[in-house]
Amino acid sequence: MAKILYGKNVAESLEEKIIEKVSEYTEKGFIPTLCVVRVGENPEAEAYSNSIEKVFKKLGIKINKINFEENISLNDFINEMNSLGRNKDIHGILLLRPLSQDLEKLKAFQYIPPSKDVEGITYESLGKLIAGEDTFFPCTPQAVIELLDFYNIPIEGRNIVVVGRSISVGRPLSLLLLHRNATVTICHSKTIDLKFYTRMADILMVAVGKPGIITEDMVKENGIVIDIGTNVVDGKLVGDVDFERVKDKVEAITPVPGGVGVITTRILALNLLKAIEKNENRN
Repeated sequence: MAKILYGKNVAESLEEKIIEKVSEYTEKGFIPTLCVVRVGENPEAEAYSNSIEKVFKKLGIKINKINFEENISLNDFINEMNSLGRNKDIHGILLLRPLSQDLEKLKAFQYIPPSKDVEGITYESLGKLIAGEDTFFPCTPQAVIELLDFYNIPIEGRNIVVVGRSISVGRPLSLLLLHRNATVTICHSKTIDLKFYTRMADILMVAVGKPGIITEDMVKENGIVIDIGTNVVDGKLVGDVDFERVKDKVEAITPVPGGVGVITTRILALNLLKAIEKNENRN
């Protein structure tokens, strides 16, 4: 049976660093503060915001919540973002998605002030990621890297297949892996014969949001599977991989829940601290 790569152990090791750094800032007289921005009413976004608040409270990080009207215009949205950018008491901005249909279409996330882009989703952050420069890396892809490093799973020279090409996970994850000298193949909904590629992967990473899309016959014997997908089926949270069957074939696998997801919030906290540090150096 496969080794289960639990995220809790990784998260706890990161928390130690975060708490230490937060206490340094507290001693300087200010509390690291994240502004969580929501547009309209969205139960999923609200639940995510509450889960972040719960973790951040334990870490000593403050959260401010702002809720814009569903029909906020792009101009007003940009003005509000610029105002948050100027606010020295706000150190990072998290924009909850999905946004309203209009704002999604206009890719409103690009208007987050880059110096406070703790999710790494602005064009400036993504551009620097492509160029291999230091920047805010998207939280979930960086959480995957932290998990591999924690469990001493080598990346360099490995044949890694990423299933999923979203701007927040699949594409940035592929770039982070390339920067670590992996050989990366990206698969997606238009890939012909997905199984052909997934069976070749030393490390298979899946982030498509389709429960059970990866079955036992699609993985390499003694390969490693990183399941990044989150889906709710019959009231239960499950991943994109048929965990129960696949775990008997591979060397190691992440569970859902309890895998990559639990690390992601800690990366968000680290990015917030990085924003403070960058802005301190800029002043």
